[in-house]
Amino acid sequence: MARPQVGVLVPTAGRPDLLRSCVLQLAAQSRLPDVVAVHQNGEGPRYDWAVADLRLPFRLDWLYTPQRLRQHDWYAVPLAHLLGAGCTHFFWTDHDDLYLRDHVAAGLAELDGWDFSISRRAGVLYTQPRDWRLDGDVEFNSHAPGGMSSTMCFNRGFAQALLEDLRADAAHHYADNVVARVTMPKFRCFLSERRTCIYHSHEGSVSSGHWPAEAFGLRR
Repeated sequence: MARPQVGVLVPTAGRPDLLRSCVLQLAAQSRLPDVVAVHQNGEGPRYDWAVADLRLPFRLDWLYTPQRLRQHDWYAVPLAHLLGAGCTHFFWTDHDDLYLRDHVAAGLAELDGWDFSISRRAGVLYTQPRDWRLDGDVEFNSHAPGGMSSTMCFNRGFAQALLEDLRADAAHHYADNVVARVTMPKFRCFLSERRTCIYHSHEGSVSSGHWPAEAFGLRR
């Protein structure tokens, strides 16, 4: 069989520091991606300088949308780009999470028998000024698809359907709700036990809310 062509979509806005770390950790994977599509969206100057000096073992394509987009398009823009690049397998990556070295390899193994995979196990790293805490193994149930959305990976058929669903949807505010409620019911989906990602809850994180502080006994 032909070798899978792995594409990674990375939306980013306002955090060149996190983006550089994210790209570097992808370069340390035991199974390297083939194409990484970084999509910087939102008001503000380009910061492709954050990764321009790196000598990477994969192709990195920088996509820039100067205006603020609806959340669906944070992901739809790089997904469409990776489909056009001929990728066969896709990883949904947020710039503020930490990926263990076998994240891509483990996801690809699960996609041998499934169209889509997401893990309900993850580490949770909580950071605030002068305070950080780690729980290395959490059952993650705060995202709509049933696990930690940054562990999602899927094949080309799922990616094509998801792109259409993201573009057409007007009922859901968050892109992962489109994944869960519109696209997943049409495919063979696997709820995994792999622990290959650490969710980073930090000041300014969109989806953290108050639950990480409560989980660590730090009610605010």
